[in-house]
Amino acid sequence: MNIVLIATAAVLVLIFAGMSIPVCFLLGSVLYCVLSGSSFNFFMGQAFYSLDSNSLLAIPLFTLAGVLIDKCGIARVLVDAGERLLKGVKGGMGATIPVVSCFFGALSGSGVATATVMSTMLAPRLKAKGWDIRYVAAFIAASGPLGFLIPPNVNAIVFSKVSSASVSSLFLATVFPAIIMCALYLLINRLTYEKWYSPVGKEEAGEEPSEVGTTESLPAFQQKFVRAKEILPAVLFPVIVLGGIYGGIFTATEAGAVGCVYAVLVGCIVYRMLNFGKLKDSLTETAHSVGTLLAVLPMTMIFTRILVTNDVPTAIAAFITGVSANKYVIILVIDAILVIAGFFLNPTVMTLVMGPLLIPTATAVGISQIQLGVILFVSIGIGACTPPMSMLLFTAARLCDTTVPKMVKPLLPFLVFGALPVLLLTSFVPGLSEWLPKIFMK
Repeated sequence: MNIVLIATAAVLVLIFAGMSIPVCFLLGSVLYCVLSGSSFNFFMGQAFYSLDSNSLLAIPLFTLAGVLIDKCGIARVLVDAGERLLKGVKGGMGATIPVVSCFFGALSGSGVATATVMSTMLAPRLKAKGWDIRYVAAFIAASGPLGFLIPPNVNAIVFSKVSSASVSSLFLATVFPAIIMCALYLLINRLTYEKWYSPVGKEEAGEEPSEVGTTESLPAFQQKFVRAKEILPAVLFPVIVLGGIYGGIFTATEAGAVGCVYAVLVGCIVYRMLNFGKLKDSLTETAHSVGTLLAVLPMTMIFTRILVTNDVPTAIAAFITGVSANKYVIILVIDAILVIAGFFLNPTVMTLVMGPLLIPTATAVGISQIQLGVILFVSIGIGACTPPMSMLLFTAARLCDTTVPKMVKPLLPFLVFGALPVLLLTSFVPGLSEWLPKIFMK
């Protein structure tokens, strides 16, 4: 066990030193084998079988579908529709951020993709209308987790690799937590937006027309008809993909492929914004994203196997349950561990490492693997919005042309009164994450 602790400490030190994460876990595994005299023979087998999974094929397919949605015109239609829908509501333009994030999450399954689309398409419009860009960027970062909490969820596919929970059940389990988080964000925005909003006249705003088409010159009833025709293909995407999964028509992996084909058809035939150049860029962008995962997954799984074969999960379970006999105290300890881990680990590493380590502890206090997965996903969302590994903060800050320190003050209410309450609800109310899977996955 002492050798395992030394190897784990080495991995953490290398991560904090800024070394590539796959290399950190590989060197930690090598160090363990050298110190313990163990064989390296299992490295290749474990690396191969960690990728030999049909469900993992869904990750590049859903990633490509998300990129195509951004480039084919669906994303812009959703942003335009969200603006029109909430235009008359107090603070409604700010409320567009979480609402459209939910819709885009139903198409992409990625928090970073959601934050990128919101930052590039919505942030300039809000800034031109008088919204403080610091608030807009912070709100976009806080809403980024809605991109993967609303199914499909790429993190769920990874978690299914290290647990017995099915991908379809994990997709459904995050729906209610996501809706609650969105509702809390809308309330927080309604109570705080006046501090960050100074209205600007329409002439000064310089609003850009939609690239898909304009309808201002048409009569009112024709405008509604044209807009309905524009948004229908976007709405049909999650209906086809998720409806096909839960209707038993195709698997989650096949759903990703269907999503890609649908996005290409819509982009080429309906919106006519997708050309060969954009398709090539989409494939390249997807390859970069998935390539990172393919490097992280095998190296992480090798180290995770070392932890499991040395009974580290059992030791962690014994330690945590030894802290207190109270179930709720143990659940709070699990939450604290996951939130702190989220500060330093990226979503893939956190899922692959913390999932197997905490499953025995969660089982001991009556938390199912589905519920643990949802707790993990919400914690990942919090971690993605908190330094130092705050990918969503960095993405929003860069694309909105602001800095992370300037975003901290407007971000805090969303984390303290939005994300953290959702984490506690998912931890202490099992039905919140288990009700839908029990109904649809009988």
